[in-house]
Amino acid sequence: MAAEKTVLVVDDEAMIRESVSAYLAKQGCRVLTAETGEEALDVFQKNPVTFVILDLMLPGMPGEEICRAIRGQSRV
Repeated sequence: MAAEKTVLVVDDEAMIRESVSAYLAKQGCRVLTAETGEEALDVFQKNPVTFVILDLMLPGMPGEEICRAIRGQSRV
């Protein structure tokens, strides 16, 4: 059996986070969510994440900056 994939879903819109999370959970993924860039980086640092789904237009910290921060410490 394949190892469970952990996906971090980052979006400031609750409806999108919930919809994407529900779909991924049905596919057998463990889903973590974040509403802000700061929260996303905190969740990422505290959990082993396989894949990130990231909104680029987040308030405060743009998605590109979050992506650079994640890629600076991981190959995810």
